[in-house]
Amino acid sequence: MEQFRKVLEIDGRNADALVNIGFTYLQMGEFRKAEAQFRSDVADALVEASKVDASGPLVDTRTRELLRSLARQVESRGVQLDTYLAMTGQSPDDLLARLQDEAKRSVARELVLEAAAEKLGIDIPDSDIEALVREQAEAFEEDADEQLLRLRETGRFEALREDLRLRKALDTVASQVKRIPRELAAARESIWTPDKEKPDTEAKLWTPGS
Repeated sequence: MEQFRKVLEIDGRNADALVNIGFTYLQMGEFRKAEAQFRSDVADALVEASKVDASGPLVDTRTRELLRSLARQVESRGVQLDTYLAMTGQSPDDLLARLQDEAKRSVARELVLEAAAEKLGIDIPDSDIEALVREQAEAFEEDADEQLLRLRETGRFEALREDLRLRKALDTVASQVKRIPRELAAARESIWTPDKEKPDTEAKLWTPGS
């Protein structure tokens, strides 16, 4: 703490306040990470419960999208994809297998959330989309009307509607799930119970109110 005060050349009270602010932001960051992980776990639990097997053209298309996105990211840092693979010790086949797994998980989540949104009767009106676009445009000092026009012309307006619809479905399901530490959930899952010996029956997707 003393070193921190000397570097900033401020009095101890202000240094303590800054440290407290730093801890607050750290806690906020950890909360956001935990919240994102919780939502991810809820979506994965829905996938597992519904026995969704994502495959086919949707997964192939998503895999290619992930590959293009990764290539753009590494190349924006001045690194070619081949060099990135060598640096990370991956072969092209390893990378494709990993991206395909990510694509399957992503598509499966969308399928179960689409089913949940349908069952919950969730719809996103134009006004909600426009409000979001205007809020973001204001934050980045952009023309909201121009952004909305571009979204409609490119078809992204409806894509954004669907994205918000699935998010709302996940919000609704997640809000009704009892939160427990992941370690406790894993420990419970590892405990043998007689029902685990029963043969699988056709699973139905659980949604609130079902």
